Amino acid sequence: MAVHGRMLVMQLIIVVVIAAAAADRTPSPQAIPGCPDHCGNLTIPYPFGIGEGCFQREGFNLTCNESAEPPTTLLGDGSVTVTNILLAEGELEILSYIAYDCYDQQGNQTEDMYNSPSLQLHPSFTISETRNKFIAVGCDTCAIFKGYLPYPHDEDRYITGCVSVCDSLDNAVNGSCSGIGCCETSIPSGLKNRSITLDSYSQHKDVWGFNPCSYAFIVEEGRFTFNPKTSFEELNNTEKLPMIINWAINEGSCALAQNSPGNACKANSNCVNRTVDNQTEPTGYYCRCLPGFEGNPYLPDGCQDIDECMAPSSPCNNGICQNSPGDYSCLCNKDFKNQDSKNCIENTSVPKNMPLKISLGLSIGIFILVVLIW
Repeated sequence: MAVHGRMLVMQLIIVVVIAAAAADRTPSPQAIPGCPDHCGNLTIPYPFGIGEGCFQREGFNLTCNESAEPPTTLLGDGSVTVTNILLAEGELEILSYIAYDCYDQQGNQTEDMYNSPSLQLHPSFTISETRNKFIAVGCDTCAIFKGYLPYPHDEDRYITGCVSVCDSLDNAVNGSCSGIGCCETSIPSGLKNRSITLDSYSQHKDVWGFNPCSYAFIVEEGRFTFNPKTSFEELNNTEKLPMIINWAINEGSCALAQNSPGNACKANSNCVNRTVDNQTEPTGYYCRCLPGFEGNPYLPDGCQDIDECMAPSSPCNNGICQNSPGDYSCLCNKDFKNQDSKNCIENTSVPKNMPLKISLGLSIGIFILVVLIW
């Protein structure tokens, strides 16, 4: 009983300490002190920043257009809109223009309905090959996608494309981009710049009644689903779609960065190489907080411990959660033991009714002894 009481007191103390630590816990900073950390509803974490001295290096400066409603964030001083900064993944979500090419009933190109957009990125950024697709929509459509690969392929131009045809929207399949009304293709890794052009075999004359235009774009995977009944009208009324670009905080590999005073990855973080297909050496790296930590790996003390014990649902079944830097363990309740540091299982080594059996056995033995003496 005394041991059980001491365990209850210990568990109560642990709960009180955890609650006190949670009360003192403050969110980790995202921006350099004195620098704006928001543009509208978008959080601006370092190494990105708004204003001189607020970003890590050229290319990571942002502009907040507060005259827009809502305020919009622009990459550099340009016109590329940033809609999300995914710090742990080393990614930006931006809005990318849709290319379109429209014709009148006689097959003449409509000048005010033609767009062949290009995208020029700072050398620190590349178009994500795993998070995006190149898609073209139309029933008389040839879409060409051009780009340039990074060093040592500075002069290597990459060209791909796809063809989409159909003589009736009845032949197009909802959700499918196999070449009937919609086509798609993947893009290579490490692509820095891109341009899109559209062409037509018969200037949409044969399909003009239901499809006078072609469309092509790079879009974040899962953010566009082809629907032959609605996609043409939706694209006709849409200027931009979301696209993901990767970024590297510095050039070179993690192996080089770890021995450099200019290593961008701070305490409780690790370095992640940014690789490109067909290249033996990483083209750069970004940083990520270690497991068990969260926050900003580019700021001193920016990666802070995650207190797993304060989760809405305790990770310790049949025990009390004890937090530690980057980790946690479980103090098991009475009649349970640790299977490992994070799991409590029933302690079957001593049966629960063993004390009762011992007491009963002693009582019976004493009773028999008394009877025999009597």
